[in-house]
Amino acid sequence: MRAKILLLPVGDAGETVCGYAERLLTEISASLNHVFSLVPGKIGDLSVQTADALPDSLLDACQDCSAVFLSDARWQGAQALYDGLALPLCIRSFAVSPALCEVREAPRSLAVGTVLSLDQDTVHMAMASAFRFSQEQETRLSYVAPSGNAKADWDQAAQLQQLCRPALSAAALSAPEAISRLITVPDQMGLLLCPPYAGAMMTAAGDALCAHPSAVHDLAFDDELGVYAPCLTDTDDGAPDPLSTALAIAKLLRFSLSQGREAACLEAAVDNVLSAGWHTRRQQDAGIAARGMVELICEQIAVAGELMSKGHLHM
Repeated sequence: MRAKILLLPVGDAGETVCGYAERLLTEISASLNHVFSLVPGKIGDLSVQTADALPDSLLDACQDCSAVFLSDARWQGAQALYDGLALPLCIRSFAVSPALCEVREAPRSLAVGTVLSLDQDTVHMAMASAFRFSQEQETRLSYVAPSGNAKADWDQAAQLQQLCRPALSAAALSAPEAISRLITVPDQMGLLLCPPYAGAMMTAAGDALCAHPSAVHDLAFDDELGVYAPCLTDTDDGAPDPLSTALAIAKLLRFSLSQGREAACLEAAVDNVLSAGWHTRRQQDAGIAARGMVELICEQIAVAGELMSKGHLHM
């Protein structure tokens, strides 16, 4: 397939992470027979701006692409862009491989979705995106509806999506129930959809539960465009950790380019590298730097591409 992807770095760390993204997307393009046009963006210090301050040229550049990869050390930059593009839902994903865990097994599939506006149309679009995420990621879906009259809109939106996807369902939870389940059974939560006030609280809980912050990444998407923003946790050598970059790109492939096979290939490449014992957080044992980690993942992608071309690998 052919796709145009906009790379938007903020600051020196953002430039480094966009370099990781460019290397990974180039390898995927070459090994898995796609043509990705990677467009560099120049946006200045987005993290101190609001959606109203974003130039029209930047929003037009985003809408001219299939997806946007944003790397900003502060999450405010992503939020401003989500608002500027009128995206309905931001999902923070904490899904990590057990190979990342140093103390205890982390939840493999934990995500918190925050609906970015409470108007009825946005709620319905957000619920549609949440159901799609749940289906693609094969996770459970639950939601914390606002109280009062708005609760009916959320229940109706969930019921309509269940008619479209009868194999899926969404469980309505109160905020206390959701917090309790996040704490006691995080590996059984899947995606939790929330209004803004509850989303901030649940996201903070997810951050606290996540066994490895370098795997955290945000995504906001609808049927036309998606923005993907990895965490910028530093490694021991001072460079940003590439793990969340790889996982964010896997989401980009799955949700904006509809390339589920390629997304699974990248996720498997990450798992293979981690399962082999390579990890930037354990440099004394593994002896690998951040850029070396990217190259190891690319090697796995190249091997998968060779096996696919020979018909030895099916996803």
